[in-house]
Amino acid sequence: MVIRWHRHRPAADHGAVRILVTGHRGNVGGPVAAHLESLGHDVTGFDRVDGDDLLDSAAVRSAADGCAAIVHLGAIAHDDGGSPEQIMAVNVLGTWHVLLAAEAAAAGRVICFSSAQVFGTAEGEGLPDYFPLDDGHPRRAKRPYGLSKRLGEDMCQGFTARTGIATMSLRPVAVWDPGMYQRIEEKWRDDPQSEWHPFWEFGAFVDVRDVATAVRQALTVPLSGHHRVLLCAADIAASEPSADMAARLTPAVPVGDPAPFRHDPWRALVDCSAASRLLGWRPVHKWSTRGLLPAPVMRQSGRDIPAVLEAASSCRSM
Repeated sequence: MVIRWHRHRPAADHGAVRILVTGHRGNVGGPVAAHLESLGHDVTGFDRVDGDDLLDSAAVRSAADGCAAIVHLGAIAHDDGGSPEQIMAVNVLGTWHVLLAAEAAAAGRVICFSSAQVFGTAEGEGLPDYFPLDDGHPRRAKRPYGLSKRLGEDMCQGFTARTGIATMSLRPVAVWDPGMYQRIEEKWRDDPQSEWHPFWEFGAFVDVRDVATAVRQALTVPLSGHHRVLLCAADIAASEPSADMAARLTPAVPVGDPAPFRHDPWRALVDCSAASRLLGWRPVHKWSTRGLLPAPVMRQSGRDIPAVLEAASSCRSM
């Protein structure tokens, strides 16, 4: 079945559409919103910096009115960003308000930012069962932030099953801005043990520019149902090759297939094949080049997004 615009067409001229981006003034939301604007889309922002409140369902619904899609980044983004009660309220109830607003606006899809913290392997919380960590790994987050993202993913799945509106939960690892490469090098030079102390994050990172292109792809490709995909750079940020670091720092975690690491010794310990398969996404910014490789020029026009939003199948997720 084709996704239909139940009340109105997307607010668009010459193929550009209106997209609500929550958290558009944040460190990730800002570059994402700017990238969408550079493609010619009309970005509506919703951010607490401007006095907006995800807990105000009427305000969220008003912001989403007329939008063809929603990119939801608004959140308390870390366990130290608020009390457990605040984190759960903003990240869980706030996400629910965004989903209800998408339904009211007859949006074509919702891109929700989850996190790799859903697995319970970040910041010393626990070790993965295996490397490379992939989207099929059990979700074991117990801290408020990671748990809130687990619940957000489940809400998206249930929402899609009920409404047929496609949802995509993006699971970025640590997101770096272009200046982070130099800051990390300087930190490791001044304190070499800081690479793995107080905990080792498996060398996992993703450049915010690659995150922005993942959002673009998530809005562009034919999509039905609910999906969850990890976002990580293709290589690790580390002083030694991947298998060597893993053997030294996490000897109890097996490497599923060592052959790819023999071929590419600095290969990431996080598997993003789901993002590659579903979105056609390939991260281009690497530690090995210190993020200097420019993102490819995107020559697709903004027309792709409304075309796909109208033409994509709306099979309900299982």
